[in-house]
Amino acid sequence: MDHELERFEARTEDGTVRTIIAWQTFARTGGLSGSRILKGQHRFTLLNGKGVVQLDGGAFQVIASGEVLHRIAV
Repeated sequence: MDHELERFEARTEDGTVRTIIAWQTFARTGGLSGSRILKGQHRFTLLNGKGVVQLDGGAFQVIASGEVLHRIAV
């Protein structure tokens, strides 16, 4: 199951602003010892669902197009 961690704005090279969503995968397990939540990988997507990879602390790249986005400081 994926949970949304945060949403933030990023600017493209031509000045267009896009919203990026940060997700984290969770799994709930249960057994005789009780229930546990396992936290997994983080991933990023645009609002339209296209995948995004993080290049460094403030730069991201859209996987499908190669477009580079820079996080806008709030």
